Amino acid sequence: MYEPDTDSVIVNAINDTYTNSPLTISCEKCNSTIFLDTPDDIAYLYRLAQESPLLYAELACKPNGLQEYVNAMNWFNPS
Repeated sequence: MYEPDTDSVIVNAINDTYTNSPLTISCEKCNSTIFLDTPDDIAYLYRLAQESPLLYAELACKPNGLQEYVNAMNWFNPS
C-alpha cells in the first residue's frame, strides 16, 4: 500500500515471511534517481505508487524499472 505520511510504498507480502517486517520503499529516494523530460512527469510515478503500489515496488526493485516506466508513459502521452 502507499503511505502518504512517509511517501513510501509498504509491501507486507514479500518480506513478512522472512523477517516479520514489511518491505518499505521510499518513493522520494527512488523518484529522485529518475530523469524526467519535464518536471510534471513526476506525476506518473506518484500516480503509480498510489494506484498500483505493488507494481511500483516491482519496478523500483528492477534496474531502470521506474525510468523505463516514465519513458513509456511519455511515449504513450507525448506533450
